[in-house]
Amino acid sequence: MTYPNNLEILYETISQLRDDGNYKEVISKAEDLVNEGILHSDRKAALFAHYMCAVSYSYIGDVEKLFLHIEAHHKYCQSHGTKKDWMRSYYLQYFISLVTSDFKQGKKFIEDVLSIALETDHFTYVSMAYSNLSYILNQQKQFTEALHAAQCALEYAVTHASERKILTIRAHLHIIESAVNLKQADLAMSSIDYLNDIEHLRKFPREKAYFKILKGRLYELLGQTAKALYFYTLAIERYELCNDYVLLRDIQQKRIALAEDICTFDELAIIQKEYIDLLHDFENKNWIKTALELNMRLEKYADKTSENIDYLTGVYNRKFLEETTNYWILNAYDTKEPIVCIVFDIDNLKAINDTHGHLVGDEAIKLFARVCSEEIRKEDLLGRFGGDEFVLVMQGISIDQAKNKATLLVKKVEETSSNSKEIPTKVTISVGLSDNVMREVKSFKDLFHLADLALYRAKNNGKNQVVSFI
Repeated sequence: MTYPNNLEILYETISQLRDDGNYKEVISKAEDLVNEGILHSDRKAALFAHYMCAVSYSYIGDVEKLFLHIEAHHKYCQSHGTKKDWMRSYYLQYFISLVTSDFKQGKKFIEDVLSIALETDHFTYVSMAYSNLSYILNQQKQFTEALHAAQCALEYAVTHASERKILTIRAHLHIIESAVNLKQADLAMSSIDYLNDIEHLRKFPREKAYFKILKGRLYELLGQTAKALYFYTLAIERYELCNDYVLLRDIQQKRIALAEDICTFDELAIIQKEYIDLLHDFENKNWIKTALELNMRLEKYADKTSENIDYLTGVYNRKFLEETTNYWILNAYDTKEPIVCIVFDIDNLKAINDTHGHLVGDEAIKLFARVCSEEIRKEDLLGRFGGDEFVLVMQGISIDQAKNKATLLVKKVEETSSNSKEIPTKVTISVGLSDNVMREVKSFKDLFHLADLALYRAKNNGKNQVVSFI
């Protein structure tokens, strides 16, 4: 059996196991895929495998291994991640914010996931993102907005990802949570009735346990204290299997509050001791400290290592630009994703240097890099090719859309330079574009050559303009 066939079988097996809620088996197969990816230098396989390992370890509550795979996935993204890989990286980093209860940061990550998912029509992640956004908004006591997000999650789950039953289940869970917070018992009960009839829920112990919590909250809202305590106790038994200490803590707090009204002194003392033991266990694991340290490392990676950046401008250097684009082009043979190369050249830089000095010329170069960095997407690749020539490589965008972006950048650079104290002259840019759609492109050099020919035309036609290679 050939290596590619082995990979395809692993991909399909892992996806099926995930859909069936067999997360421990997902981990086993995904770790096999990590090893295969490393053995054959297949970064795409390694990215997918690390992501599936991280999601699965999150589900079973193994935080240490969750963090390990989040970091490994992020490292691969730094050098070889596509737009969708970055979407998954933001989704994984959301889990870190849950451990530290940093809901502001978590919301930002989920909004980034949602933005890319909508842009790429990845509707499974749209539903996932809306569900997680609903959870965060409920934590921030924005209950009306949380309900709307949960309803959006349900809409996308039903209309675009109906085969992933877990997405529908999670959307209904967040509708119940939001409805209880809004004291809309009828709405909550409607989703509870729906989930009561879903056999698929049995495959997912975490969701099943959360369902028990929400039932407890509903009966607490309805003033049925004994029934609420009963469901909280059932949830405790299930969540202990998942090692979800944050939710276990919240449930125990609720059980104590309810037990004070209806339990004997001895029964209350048992529940209080369980709560204290849980807090000690959580403190001993020191997960919050570990999560904060991981956040710092990920931020450091995001700042880019010095070997990959241009010392003057802070954008990527030519070596990293070429290597990463070559990987994107290779990957595009399978994904058929469009890739656009935009080459920028500062007009009359020699005249600026001769008239105002090389330091002013350097300021013009830095100004372009700064303006461009502020205007492009997170996943775009901007590098300094040499001298005053820059290259921007973009995935998942048409050449017409890229031309509009290039035209905007030309205008922004001219406007910004006109108001600059460091540059006593207006800076204009000539631009050439090419893509991999209309002709065969095998490497960065092929794509750059076409864009460079278009740039030559822009220069010959009078400069300060954008030309696409046709």
